[in-house]
Amino acid sequence: MAKPKRKASLDPSAALEQMERPKMNWKVIAQIAVGFAVVWVLAAMASPYIGIWGFVVAGVLTAVALGLGFYVWRLTRKSAALLDILKDAKDPASRKAALERLQAAQTGEGKDAMNALAQAQLLAQENPHKAIEVLEKVDLKKAPAMIADDIRANLALFYLAQGRARDARALADEIRLDRQPQPKAKAMYAAVMAEAFARTGKADEAMKLLETYSPDDPSYGEVRILLHRARVYTCVQQKKRGLATKSLEVLVEEAPEVVTQLAFAEKRPEVAKLAKQVLGAAGRMPKPKFRPH
Repeated sequence: MAKPKRKASLDPSAALEQMERPKMNWKVIAQIAVGFAVVWVLAAMASPYIGIWGFVVAGVLTAVALGLGFYVWRLTRKSAALLDILKDAKDPASRKAALERLQAAQTGEGKDAMNALAQAQLLAQENPHKAIEVLEKVDLKKAPAMIADDIRANLALFYLAQGRARDARALADEIRLDRQPQPKAKAMYAAVMAEAFARTGKADEAMKLLETYSPDDPSYGEVRILLHRARVYTCVQQKKRGLATKSLEVLVEEAPEVVTQLAFAEKRPEVAKLAKQVLGAAGRMPKPKFRPH
């Protein structure tokens, strides 16, 4: 008997459960260490010709590498600790407790970018406006580059949900995909960027992203929902009704609340109309509520 197809979900708690705990890549570190050992050997071999300068160069490079490695190690440990706190937040009571732990550990309002992002992810489940306020206070110029892009992507996603497409676009323009090593996180960036582009007149650039990070790729898990939503806006803008309908049909099965929102809260009539048609065809159109006189 075939197993039922597992549905993707935009539920933050479910998404957090699927996130992997950050850890050091010891295989890569070992390879780097071997590389520096070779540098020291070459310095020793060249010493009869250039004196101590080979050792000086090797020493400087090693010191820089050790400093960078220590920084990455601290960042990885902190990221793992924050993720552990987030994973414990599975209901309103535990989310409140987790939020209090994060606030107690905060080093300064707007200064601790990773802490602010963790707080926003908890707040977004009940109070998106408060989550936006927390992220808006972060000084992105002082945050680590990859963390800054995480904040831009999450804040842009919140803006898109609030109908603030131009504010989302300003953030999307600053995101760099090459700074993110994790495929699923990179796909999430692409989904946010594509939707922001499509909703502000750059549908061609949005489609290029969606061709690279396809909503049909099962490895993206719950991020596929964001990619499909971005494809709806992109294809409607490009007048590719069939492809937009295909994404809506996937969404109506895996995340019907997204299609319902597009049908009844979206200001673009062509998007709302198509969403209503897909809801109707799937038999998921909400029944009108009649109030007794």
